[in-house]
Amino acid sequence: MVRYRLLAAGAIVAIVAAACGQGASPAPATQAPASEAPATQAPASEAPATQAPAETPVAGTPKEGGTFVVAIPGDLNRTDPALVDDANSTYVLSQVLETLVTLKPGTGGEIVPALAESWSISPDGLQYTFKIRQGVKFHDGTDLDAAAVKTNFDRWMTIPQAYVDLGYTYYIDTVITPAVKSVEAPDPTTVVVTLNDANSAFLIQMTLTPFAISSPKALVDGDASAPDFANNKYATGGPPAAVGTGPFTFKSWVPGTEVVLVKNPGYWNAAAGGPYLDQVTFKPITDSTATLNAIQAGEVDLVQAISPVDLATVQSDANLQAIDRGGSCNVGLLAMQSSKPPFDNLKIRQAVAAAVNRQALVDAFFGGAGVVPTTWSPPGTAYAKDVAFPAYDPEAAKQLIAESGVTDLSFDFWYPSDVTRAYMPDPKGEFEAILRDLEAVGFKPNPKTAPWRPDYLAAESTGEYPMWLIGWNCDWLGIDNFLYTAWFGYRGDPYGPNPEFSYKNDAANQAMLDALKATDPAGQEAAWGTALDLVTADMPALPIASAKTPGAAAAYVKGLIPSPTLLEIFQGVWLDK
Repeated sequence: MVRYRLLAAGAIVAIVAAACGQGASPAPATQAPASEAPATQAPASEAPATQAPAETPVAGTPKEGGTFVVAIPGDLNRTDPALVDDANSTYVLSQVLETLVTLKPGTGGEIVPALAESWSISPDGLQYTFKIRQGVKFHDGTDLDAAAVKTNFDRWMTIPQAYVDLGYTYYIDTVITPAVKSVEAPDPTTVVVTLNDANSAFLIQMTLTPFAISSPKALVDGDASAPDFANNKYATGGPPAAVGTGPFTFKSWVPGTEVVLVKNPGYWNAAAGGPYLDQVTFKPITDSTATLNAIQAGEVDLVQAISPVDLATVQSDANLQAIDRGGSCNVGLLAMQSSKPPFDNLKIRQAVAAAVNRQALVDAFFGGAGVVPTTWSPPGTAYAKDVAFPAYDPEAAKQLIAESGVTDLSFDFWYPSDVTRAYMPDPKGEFEAILRDLEAVGFKPNPKTAPWRPDYLAAESTGEYPMWLIGWNCDWLGIDNFLYTAWFGYRGDPYGPNPEFSYKNDAANQAMLDALKATDPAGQEAAWGTALDLVTADMPALPIASAKTPGAAAAYVKGLIPSPTLLEIFQGVWLDK
């Protein structure tokens, strides 16, 4: 979801990512009868098999009990899934709250039932009918039913404007607000969602953790829609906070220190195996060296993400196991604000692209786990195609600067502190290398940095930075999740360019909307191809790298199923020690 910021996770969704989901695959026929989910609704933003690792077999008989300590590369932001857009928060909250539909473990796009046991899609693609699973209870004892689901949708559709202004409603703004016309609960087990327009991404968007279903009672008791966010206990750690239906329940959050979850003994899906763990403790560790030291010293049992350059160290340690999530599902960007000089000039943006040696960056910082992108999404993305990014050519960059007529080449260039990402394993080192490339052709960047949470993400997402480093960890592996959801799709009221980039191209946005509304694969492919060409011609950013997201665990950790989207539920995890 995430941008790691869900952007991951990947993502404004528009999605879901979501991350970050357009051109996405609805239910496979085994989950929804073909008569209900027509083939025309299944354009494939489903991840190719090569993108998802095989499910890890569970050797031996699972053991009950124990505390599972997990290192995550940053703290969670809030305890209300609807108000998060980062991979740290979703990694934690996905253990506690569940969605109507979800991704099959280990895949990047195969949709399976969760709190909805089945669904159907109207032939025109405008109406989604979900049959709600019976006999499920929220952690506070409240029954799950259609009315509870509708309560969540109604809240998303009427979220306080103050939360929008704070930048907390990324996925609501990009999925729910533009897409959903109405939600009805005609009986206790049926929810009908009607869309404004056909949207091939909607079903896969519903797998995103920001659309997990919360207890209606907890939303009221926690004042989850308080006009003043300071009074919102549900999103700030409670009690109550994060009350869902998942295999673990939320216990506590000490910001910057730890999040503690405990086993849900009444979990509705225990027949699938687990949960076995008594407790899961998440610890934010932002330094990659400290993260490696922690797993080697036995201070943590799982590291969600390690630096690619540390992978060989993990693989050579008999006490550890590397977590292979298959192919890459992210893209890191050198981003530019199209409304701020000098980047309001196309030739300057093109000059930046020609000035930066992307291959040298990948070679220096990604330890063999990264590749230079040939499009705006990772290799193997559905409906993506290779595009013509400028080649590394400092002399060409100098010529473009001269042709631009711009004489003031100074600007603030930002990178985040206290964070690492698979698409940005060494933000400072990468920043310094890019800085040298830019200076070599005549640019005069002014180095700036800020903490990832909350300063950096809050500022970059609202368009404050002229140039900055950012990226997107996918919500699902589809071009829609990157090009439209994460970066360049229009949104908001008034409707217009994403303020993060302020990139305005009405024709490109319309092509993306056409792709989302298309009900046939050929139509989607053609429309996405047009959008890709238009965006590339404008160079609103420069894709730097797409990289695998390696993790590490102690050898005694069993039952973890790695996910290319980081949707890794710990229900089946147990400790063989």
